Amino acid sequence: MFKIKFDNLVLKSNKHKIINNNIVFLFYGIGCCSDDFKFLFNTLGPKFNLYIVELPGHNGIKYSENDLYSFSKKIYLFLKKKNITKISFFAHSLGGVIPIILVRTFIKKKILISNFINYEGNLTKHDTETLTKKTVSYNKNEFINSKFEILVNKVESSGNHFLKYWSRSLKKTSPSVFYDLSDECVQLSESNKLLNYFKTFFKKKVYIHGENSQFKVSKYTFGSVRYKIKNSGHFSFFESKSDFSRIFRKLLLQKY
Repeated sequence: MFKIKFDNLVLKSNKHKIINNNIVFLFYGIGCCSDDFKFLFNTLGPKFNLYIVELPGHNGIKYSENDLYSFSKKIYLFLKKKNITKISFFAHSLGGVIPIILVRTFIKKKILISNFINYEGNLTKHDTETLTKKTVSYNKNEFINSKFEILVNKVESSGNHFLKYWSRSLKKTSPSVFYDLSDECVQLSESNKLLNYFKTFFKKKVYIHGENSQFKVSKYTFGSVRYKIKNSGHFSFFESKSDFSRIFRKLLLQKY
């Protein structure tokens, strides 16, 4: 794993320098970090150039600005600086909001989006109800001072060992940034704007969902091209690394 820095933006990659060919940017969900996905570097091999972008306040990394718009702008400036003209996106959970902000506000039609693989990516208000909406139901100071630690302890002591895996990254996340990003995500997801943009703007896209994930809306809501990961839920990259790796590579190569 190679570390790339641009200003205070941090990316982890399987390449030591930017190669403008088969580029994939991966945006993980809240409370995760690049370590959760580094197994994909071996999966992709030399054919793809994978860049995992560290979220603000995650993996112990501090950014000067912690909102998703400033973060997306920084990514756009990085793409522009490196003269990247074609890119694929993979995004999980809260990370699914970032490519939409990035393309709608900054990239527009300046860079060709080859593919957008969205894994349960917070496109509707229902997607935020498990975690982020509950987070912002508390006062920020209360969440930082007590509720975040309760969340970490609850996840770490869970009988679900996949949640225990998540707790390792959660411990390296800033409680303040966790709250701020949750608040921003909830606000953005309240309307159908994110969903509509995902469905209408991106020509090549697929929506991934875990077989065991619970939805309050029909899966058909997310578009005509969907992919189900069997025997998994929201954290299939913990639950079944081998299946996740195979599906990840297949979808990048697939024509649809």
